[in-house]
Amino acid sequence: MLNQLKAALNKVAEEKSPEPEVISYQTLRNAIGWLGSMLPVALIVGSFLFGPCDIIQPSISHYYFTNMREVFVGLMCAVGLFLFSYKGHSQLDSMVSNAAGLFAFGVALFPTNAIDGYHCQHEIISFIDVPFHSVIHFTCAGLFFFTLSMMSLLLFTKSKETKENQTDEKRTRNVIYKVCGWIMLVSIAIIAISGPVLHVDETSQITFWFETVALLTFGISWLTKGEMLFGDK
Repeated sequence: MLNQLKAALNKVAEEKSPEPEVISYQTLRNAIGWLGSMLPVALIVGSFLFGPCDIIQPSISHYYFTNMREVFVGLMCAVGLFLFSYKGHSQLDSMVSNAAGLFAFGVALFPTNAIDGYHCQHEIISFIDVPFHSVIHFTCAGLFFFTLSMMSLLLFTKSKETKENQTDEKRTRNVIYKVCGWIMLVSIAIIAISGPVLHVDETSQITFWFETVALLTFGISWLTKGEMLFGDK
């Protein structure tokens, strides 16, 4: 009788307890999603509460020159570190996530240019003082969002099952990945053309808001990948 009870308990444990590696990767995906989503919120709230700043900056990158510099750099480096730690189902997944992590570090460590006289901004001497640091920053930012959008569109949607055999939750997740990926692409395209084509002034907040949209959709995509949203039953 005792042996039968032990066998029954072991069977239940095998069926209902996911492998530790599955738990850790789901947690890692959710952590990446939360960090990306909370970055704009943390910068706005922090600058309002802990500094004399009562205006939103023209871009998320310009918070580098405010009292929220350490938060901006720290969160971007954390996102980069988590992306480096993430290993997908294939070598391609790992290579793409490593590239995104590298671009995240580039955004954090190579600042954009400050806007002279803009409220709340003050010049800071970067510990990485190189020529064309702003060009490096914008290049890394664009490639960061582009890489993440490709992950959502091309990698997250992959499955070992045929489309007919996929669960309803997986089909729903694929729709979310595609919507998030396209929103990220459209957002970075609007940011790219806002200056030369739309002739938007450098003090406009259009870049900030479309960066925020891109980061929120990036976060939703990763939270969905971590099955916090629409997880399999």
